[in-house]
Amino acid sequence: MKRARFFPLAQRQRRPLTLRSELGDVALTVDYGQDRATGQWGCPIRQAWGLTPHQTMTPVWAEKLAFTATATGSYEQAAAVASHWGRPVDDSPVHALVQRLGQRAQTQAQARYETPPAERTPQRAPTALGVALVDGCQVRERGPGWGKKKTKKNRVEWHELKLGVFYRHEQAAQTEGGRGLLNEKVVVTWMGPPLELGRRLHWEAQREGLARAQALLFLGDGAPWGLGAQGRPFSHGP
Repeated sequence: MKRARFFPLAQRQRRPLTLRSELGDVALTVDYGQDRATGQWGCPIRQAWGLTPHQTMTPVWAEKLAFTATATGSYEQAAAVASHWGRPVDDSPVHALVQRLGQRAQTQAQARYETPPAERTPQRAPTALGVALVDGCQVRERGPGWGKKKTKKNRVEWHELKLGVFYRHEQAAQTEGGRGLLNEKVVVTWMGPPLELGRRLHWEAQREGLARAQALLFLGDGAPWGLGAQGRPFSHGP
């Protein structure tokens, strides 16, 4: 575990800090001030506990809520499940938490996609056929008027979620009942311009051996953005 760096503070102040945990609110009084070496302002105890500057949830509580939201599939259901743990919670903090973590994940993904990928298993024999698929579906999201009794703004909005899949043809298999399945595949999702989906899918496909595929099959339903998502980036050879 990385040790937190405690630094002497200039203009030190004592400030209240309330953290929300699954056992209830924890009220603290903590030091806040300026690092003499760097001139930056901060709270050493936040740094020691791995809290972001404005985070009000304990890391353990935030992790449990985020996992529950992922497992249940909705903010309302996550809040309902979490309320049985001994502390009532509504869906608003769950929504805010998921949005913040999602933004952090997007930032990390953007940084990863800026560097050329290394093939994950270069010792594997080249695939005879690499298969890329793209499609889209409509997903329901909260609009700017969500939760408001009187508003002219949409309470609910629908947006297209774009999906891309890449797999090696030898990974295609069947169950005993004849149902098709893939032993291994990579799935990419994106809500925005299709070229970004193509860039991300291409990066992930290269990591799975696209560059050494002897042939490439691209499948889409004919939607204009699906055809555009392929583009030049899906060249698989030199």
